[in-house]
Amino acid sequence: MSKAGNTYWGKTKTTTYKKVARKSKSKGSMTPPWLGLVVVLSVFAMLCIVINLRAFHDRNAEAVEKQKLTTEIENASRENLDLKEEIRNLKSDSGTIEREARRIGMSRPNEKVLVPTN
Repeated sequence: MSKAGNTYWGKTKTTTYKKVARKSKSKGSMTPPWLGLVVVLSVFAMLCIVINLRAFHDRNAEAVEKQKLTTEIENASRENLDLKEEIRNLKSDSGTIEREARRIGMSRPNEKVLVPTN
């Protein structure tokens, strides 16, 4: 073998390592083994609570907005019905036609119109 080969493969001696005994810490400074699990579970529980509270808040905001829109729709529908009724009256009811004509300043022929002066 070459010199380089002997450097890597020529050694037949194996190295053994001794097991080193670990020194135990004192009982007062040792953390309990379950503490890590408790911390992880606590963080997970807090995340779940925050996510659920946000979803609850969003749902309530959407419910309020839905109620507001429903009220607006009802008001618009009611106004639409009133306008349809007024249109029907203006097309067919002679009393309504005469009232609206007088409101804009019209009168019948040979009729005296009193105009208030201020």
